[in-house]
Amino acid sequence: MRVQTFLNRLLHLPGLWVQGVRFEGDRLIISIRRRFRLLTCPVCGAQVRGRFGQKVRQWRHLALWGLPTYLEGAIRRLRCPRCRRVRTEQVPWARHDSDFTRPFEDVVAALTQRLNQSAVAKMTGIAWPTVGNIARRLVQEKLDPNRFDNLRRIGVDEISYRRHHKYLTVVVDHDTGGVIWAAEGKSSKTLHRFFELLGPERLKTLEVVSMDMSAAYQKAVREALPHADIVFDRFHVARLAQQALEEVRRDQMRELEAEERRPLKGSRWALLKRSDTLNEDDVVKISQIQQFNRPLYRAYLLDESFLEIFDAPDTASARREIKSWLSWACRSRLKPFVRLARTIRNHLDGILRYGFHSAESLIAMVYLCCSEITFSQPQLV
Repeated sequence: MRVQTFLNRLLHLPGLWVQGVRFEGDRLIISIRRRFRLLTCPVCGAQVRGRFGQKVRQWRHLALWGLPTYLEGAIRRLRCPRCRRVRTEQVPWARHDSDFTRPFEDVVAALTQRLNQSAVAKMTGIAWPTVGNIARRLVQEKLDPNRFDNLRRIGVDEISYRRHHKYLTVVVDHDTGGVIWAAEGKSSKTLHRFFELLGPERLKTLEVVSMDMSAAYQKAVREALPHADIVFDRFHVARLAQQALEEVRRDQMRELEAEERRPLKGSRWALLKRSDTLNEDDVVKISQIQQFNRPLYRAYLLDESFLEIFDAPDTASARREIKSWLSWACRSRLKPFVRLARTIRNHLDGILRYGFHSAESLIAMVYLCCSEITFSQPQLV
């Protein structure tokens, strides 16, 4: 078997033939020639015969025999009759404007679904921003265009990046569990962009929107979906109670003398655990708090009992329990829980509706890892 035939079968890439092979340092360079004459516009798909110019380009491919491997061949330019612009042709073995072959990018994307961006960059030997660029290209190609159809129940949340200075708004489909939309910002206008993208007919099918207690998100939903129920999700509501507990702990640490603070030291994580997950050391800490600091122990009991409300068997039972809890919290003389009770009362309907059942690269990463994008899994070892 000739070397060219062997490499053709080994690469198994469409649209090319291997012409030759050479080494440049520790790199393996495979010279290729195309198996087609027509030039294809990467934007509209129009095909033309005449080229506008050409140059030699290299595409990084999966390593062969442990060597960094590159394909080298001519890339042509065309004047598209539809777009009326000069563009670089689309080749079948690589995505448009990419210096990597499709199999290489697919491997990077598959790794990115399981590892963080820095780890992927280190494993593949490419730059950190390049991982994000690859993610954007693959999301643009593979994201389901029909993901907005038949939406009934969605969730809206924000995630922060750049040390909580910037935010993304993320929308998920509760029925599939996948991310269907993400955009920079966390304002009412940001969420309105999603609703405008859906259009009037799709908006009619939406029944439930879950979210945190963001006033901006509530405003957007009430304006665009007056018929839909707003539901405040369990995670965010429970986090408010834990924040109130932590505020009481910090207040006690500031107000008490050094000797009185001693039983409280190292108690933070024990306080934030559910009672059924405490280990022996945690139980000792909680017992010390019960004995030496009644206000903090009262806050701990308020937090525990609030979380138990979400295990109520039905909405009627939950309503009774939460009203009893609100009365207790208001009488507790703990300012963080008094404020929390006021917040809960103002958003009570949205909380009870829960049902009590048991920037571009970053956006691309969210889609890549949290939507239903899949890749053929390459055999790496």
